[in-house]
Amino acid sequence: MIPIRLRLHQFLSYRSAVLDLTSIHTACICGANGSGKSALLEALTWGIWGQSRAPSDDDLIHKGCKEAQVEVVYRAQAQVYRILRSRSLGSAGTLEWQIETSSGWRSLTRKGIRATQQAIQAQLRLDYETFINSAYLRQGRADEFTLKRPGERKQILAEILKLGVYEQWAEKSREFSRSARLQADSLHEQLQRLAGQEQDRVQLQAEADRLHQQQREWIEQQAADQANLEDLQTQMTRRQSLQQHYQQLTEQLHNLATTLKTTETQWRQQHQQQQELETLLAQEETILNGCRRYQALLTADQQLNQQFQQHQSLQQERQRLQDELREQQHQRLQQLQQRQHQLATLQAQAQADAQILQEAERITAALTAYRQAQAALNRYDQQQAEATPLWQQWQATQAQLQQERNQLQAQHQLLQQQVQHLQSQQAQVQQVQQAVVTLQGELADAEKRRVYHQRVQEKIQERQKFVHQLQERQRTLQRQWQLFEEKRHWIGIPVPGAEAGDLVVLHSCPLCTQPLTPDLRHLVIDKHQEEQKDLEGQLFVIREQLAVADREIEILQREYQALTAELQQLDEQFHHQGRLQHQLESGQQRLQQLHSWQTQLHSIATSLQQETFGAEIRQRLHHLHQQLTQLGYNDKDHALCRAEMERWRWALTKQADLQKAQERQGSLNQEIAHLHAQIRYLQTAPSQGDSTGSLRHLEAQLQTLSYDVAQHQAVRAELTQQQGWMHQWEKLQQAKQQWPAYQECCSDLAEMLQQQRRRFHQTNQQLEQVHHQLAQSPVVTEGQLKGLATIIQQRRQQQDLLLSQLGGIQERLEQSAHLAQQKAQLNQSLQQAKRNQLIYQELANAYGRNGIPALIIENVLPELETTANQILSRLTAHQLHLQFVTQRSGRRSSKLIDTLDILIADPQGTRPYETYSGGEAFRINFAIRLALSRLLAQRSGASLQTLLIDEGFGTQDQTGRQQLVAAINAVSSDFACILVITHIPSLRDAFPHRIEVERSPQGSRLHILS
Repeated sequence: MIPIRLRLHQFLSYRSAVLDLTSIHTACICGANGSGKSALLEALTWGIWGQSRAPSDDDLIHKGCKEAQVEVVYRAQAQVYRILRSRSLGSAGTLEWQIETSSGWRSLTRKGIRATQQAIQAQLRLDYETFINSAYLRQGRADEFTLKRPGERKQILAEILKLGVYEQWAEKSREFSRSARLQADSLHEQLQRLAGQEQDRVQLQAEADRLHQQQREWIEQQAADQANLEDLQTQMTRRQSLQQHYQQLTEQLHNLATTLKTTETQWRQQHQQQQELETLLAQEETILNGCRRYQALLTADQQLNQQFQQHQSLQQERQRLQDELREQQHQRLQQLQQRQHQLATLQAQAQADAQILQEAERITAALTAYRQAQAALNRYDQQQAEATPLWQQWQATQAQLQQERNQLQAQHQLLQQQVQHLQSQQAQVQQVQQAVVTLQGELADAEKRRVYHQRVQEKIQERQKFVHQLQERQRTLQRQWQLFEEKRHWIGIPVPGAEAGDLVVLHSCPLCTQPLTPDLRHLVIDKHQEEQKDLEGQLFVIREQLAVADREIEILQREYQALTAELQQLDEQFHHQGRLQHQLESGQQRLQQLHSWQTQLHSIATSLQQETFGAEIRQRLHHLHQQLTQLGYNDKDHALCRAEMERWRWALTKQADLQKAQERQGSLNQEIAHLHAQIRYLQTAPSQGDSTGSLRHLEAQLQTLSYDVAQHQAVRAELTQQQGWMHQWEKLQQAKQQWPAYQECCSDLAEMLQQQRRRFHQTNQQLEQVHHQLAQSPVVTEGQLKGLATIIQQRRQQQDLLLSQLGGIQERLEQSAHLAQQKAQLNQSLQQAKRNQLIYQELANAYGRNGIPALIIENVLPELETTANQILSRLTAHQLHLQFVTQRSGRRSSKLIDTLDILIADPQGTRPYETYSGGEAFRINFAIRLALSRLLAQRSGASLQTLLIDEGFGTQDQTGRQQLVAAINAVSSDFACILVITHIPSLRDAFPHRIEVERSPQGSRLHILS
């Protein structure tokens, strides 16, 4: 995939931008922090895969906008494609995929966004996770692999290589194995329960007969006890009825006594209230006199309240008039002060205008000089507008010439260092070649031992498989033997140590149920004994074969362990041979590269000495210099002319002030005279008299009203004291209305009291009669009934238990016929469950961390090491060489431990990666990361044609940065497009193209410079 054009519309910090990469091979994206450099790469990934670092697609929309759109045009497999992806706030967005044809763009969009995205990924052979781990080196992730502990690096490598699916398969296999084990345990428990449930059918039948007889006896006893219980319940019911009637009469007598007492209490209360009403009616004349005095005081209080309201109204009007007089005096004083301030301002303005009018001639002369300087400055500005583009072209051409010189010098320095390094390693190549020849002879014998070791392992597996088959055959024969043992009893074959009574004579054929004669019976017995002896012989042969196979396996395993220990020592020699072979091939490649670099070095040195590079650029510089000379522009004269114009600029302001002073000269004198007249009027004007007259009239009205506050308060106090007579009058009226009712109620209560006394006497006589009947009735206790009922209930529970036992025995009798068949099925299921458990356990081990993923990593590491060393050699001028070590011995024992150490070889020796400085560590990280990118792209089936680097180079010194740039240029032939994000100024000119990004109020903007 090679990007051609990228268009952003309201995406992140961009309002509208277009990035054309048609003619760009290697470029850097530069700009200040936060200007929008990384947003370009995020737009590329979001446009193609619909994924980015943002938590939500709504966060990708430019702030204040409602929609974002990205267009990506790319080339893949000699075809040009275009992707249009958009997103609106709160919606799912749209996706359009097209291909370029001779007649224009043709749509490849599928039905739905998900289907279209899957088609794009299938065409690219690259998903988002693979892209960001291969072609896209995101900021801060170059050291993600190397900074982990050696024990965690394999896990990181497995995640990058997407080996997590094997862990999922291993977990599923472990789950299936656990399920099979649980199933086997459950089946084993069922078999044990079935073995405990096997009982003799005759014993079960005898137990059932005994339970039936006991059930009949209990039914007879239950009937007798039930009749006795019913008699006792009848007697007890009659006595309870009498007791209930006695209790009702007792309660009725108690209620009558309570009612009688309540009636007497009510009669006394009514009689007392009647006497109180008669007393209140006797005081009628006194209450009427008090009410008349209260009405007279109420009338006097109303008259005094009217005088009080008039007095308050007059007091408020007097206060208002006084406030109005004070406000008029304050306003007149404010007007006087305002006119005086205006007069002072106009007098100051008149004095300033007089001074400006005196300088009229000097201002006119300065204005003439300013206009002359302005005309001269316009001529210089026009010359500058013509000279500036030429001067900028001259500077850009000069910088381009200097850049070409710097590139040649950097290339010359890098080639010189590489040539020196390769020359110093020629002797090492010869030593490595001799060591390879020596080691190949030693490893030829080791390879034979390895083949024999493999054959021993295959033989062990073959014998183990044979043992497994024998064990299966043995279990089958043992099941048949058990069936024959079960048949021995009911056929009648004698067993050593068995009694004659334990045998059942066979009178009918077990298959066809036909009667058997004595001869036929003996024939069946002989046939059974013959088959059983055959089974015994087969079991004996299988046991002998198992013993022989176990001895063979033990011998082969000892030999296999000895060979394994021997081959473990030889593995290091094989790894050493691979490293020597790799060093030899690299040395031969370096010798070939040496001749090429020497030729390039001589050509570059000649060009630098003779200044033969950049002929076209030098010709453009000469032409631009001639044009600038003919134009004759001088920036010093331009600056002097600008200063002269600024020196006379004050005349413009003074001219405007002079014109205003001339216009104001007549009107100012008139305004000053008018203000003098207004001030004299305000100082001598008399006060207003309307408010003063109204105030004197109000004072006279207050004196005429003669309102007395003390008299009003005394009337209110006496009125409060006399309020009780009105309440007494109301009670008197109520008493007149209630006295007849109370008199009638007292009469009714007296009559009701006589009737209740007669009823109380009758109820007492009935109670004595019922008491006599209870004394003659027999007593049946609750204990007797409960005891007899308990016996009946216990016997009923025993009968239920007896029925349950009978049902259980009947069910066991019915199930006894199916126990043998069910047991055989359970045995077969148990064997299948155990077999499944072993199979899934083996699969879990194979899919586990030390299984297939470990083999894949072991096969990948040599390729990764070779690619990383090729890149690291370019970055460090062949000064560093890395090696991946997957096993090492423990600190306390000689047992090998799985690890993934990174060892770095330099001119001083070999040491771990963690001991290197920041600059060197960054180069190692960059080499490993780029090697991982190539490896991941190859595994995905895609060709890595685009490289995006969003890594800071701040940890590198000047030399390290130059080497990194040189390395990127060196590997540039492997890629069709390389984009590097940086904010370091010294690296901007190191690339042939530069994409500058800047932030503005209208959003981020980009410019492409060559």
